[in-house]
Amino acid sequence: MIAVCRSCGKKYRIDETKIQGERVRVRCKACGEIMIVEKQTEAPPPFLKSEPAASSVPPSESALEPPIHISADELTLEEEGDEFRTARGRKPPIEGFSIKLKITLVMVLLVLVSLTVAGTLASTRSRAALSSQAENHLYQHAIQKSREYSMAFARIKDEVLGTADYAAWVYGIENTGADMGIRVLMPWTGSGYGNDALRDSLGNEILTLQQIGAVLKSIVANNPLLSLGYFGSETKMTIFDKEETIGIIEELEGFDVTARPWYISAKEAGQTIWTEPYVDANTKKLVVTCATPVFRPDKTLAGVVGFDVLLDTIQKDILTLDIGYQSYAFLANRKGNVLVRPGMKPKDAKWDATYKTDDLLHTSNPSFNRIIQKMTRGNKGVDIYETEEGDRYVAYAPIAAINASMGIVASRDEVVKPADAIQRAIIIIWLIVLAVSVGVGLFLGNSITRPINELTVMADLISQGKMDLDILEEKRKDEIGVLTRAFNRLVISLKLAMSR
Repeated sequence: MIAVCRSCGKKYRIDETKIQGERVRVRCKACGEIMIVEKQTEAPPPFLKSEPAASSVPPSESALEPPIHISADELTLEEEGDEFRTARGRKPPIEGFSIKLKITLVMVLLVLVSLTVAGTLASTRSRAALSSQAENHLYQHAIQKSREYSMAFARIKDEVLGTADYAAWVYGIENTGADMGIRVLMPWTGSGYGNDALRDSLGNEILTLQQIGAVLKSIVANNPLLSLGYFGSETKMTIFDKEETIGIIEELEGFDVTARPWYISAKEAGQTIWTEPYVDANTKKLVVTCATPVFRPDKTLAGVVGFDVLLDTIQKDILTLDIGYQSYAFLANRKGNVLVRPGMKPKDAKWDATYKTDDLLHTSNPSFNRIIQKMTRGNKGVDIYETEEGDRYVAYAPIAAINASMGIVASRDEVVKPADAIQRAIIIIWLIVLAVSVGVGLFLGNSITRPINELTVMADLISQGKMDLDILEEKRKDEIGVLTRAFNRLVISLKLAMSR
């Protein structure tokens, strides 16, 4: 006889000779459910008696004789399942894409497309935001620093003009006072600087220069940007704010103050000027000079007042700019020549020779040249130029006091580096989600297609006249569970109909 476990659907063949009495309880090997097996007295059709013979709900104890407890091991239990296992293991022939594959593809495509779009938008917007933030950051620094330098250079210009006014006043008075003991550099005579005859003939002007020298000391001592202050006369005498400078100059041969670039430029212009960079005879370093002519009351030229600004001082100040993005700053004049930039040195240039600076208007990079053209016109803004190492930002702003412009250069790759990190994180997340979505898609596909395949195979077997089939598991509560239960009822009904 055949008994079926109503809980898990497992089917057993039972040897009736092992049953003593009318019925017996047997525990299912698969799920542990207790089955009530009744001994058949007649030989009815197998499905008619096998179905009620195995039940998960035992009959009332009063309606039954005391059952005989026999374990499954004491019975000859043979699992019926050749056809049933065939129904579970086989897959129906399918043409085209299976439902499982379609569900997996839909799941993967939906997740990946959504994540790709979101990741692309996030990466693009982060790059745009970082670029905009960096441009504004660089621009604000360029504006701020150019204003600071404009104020500093304007102060130096005012101090030069004030000293020139004082020198003109001193030249206009008859009594210049007593000798103040301040050394004055005398003219080069061919073998040395000055002699007794020159000192006697220029005695009154020497006292005038001493008066000017006292003012120079006060001004230079109170301005950290100034490295040296001096006044050179048409008589080729020079007074410095630091007397030790005279000793340094006297070691040189042929120093003529009226031949220095700052003196010539101011004399020719007839007004305050800023020089191009040149090598200072005193420090042997690159300097720029603010100079202005001094006129006597009769409008004749008495000499020129000058203040030196060491480019090293500006360069060190520029290098302290902590802007980030591997940035550096530079100054260029209205001719496009470099005034200050990191690493700028006098090289082998001599103090009495013209120093040539780089011409930024005629480099090998056209896009950079166009930016310098804007700077020479006094414009301000932020532009990008290309290099072999990557794109570069240039934020620039004018320094009106010296007819120059300041530029700050920064690496664009450094600016968008956080966005690159975000992009890499998005790619990693994308790969993880791909693996998860494939796994979830396969799981969902299997959960749907497996019971459908079982139903299909069972229906196919029934259509072939094979009715000795087990019912399917009824664990699911969803639509597929409803379909399975309906199919089981159909199978049972068919068995009953065939038994009649």
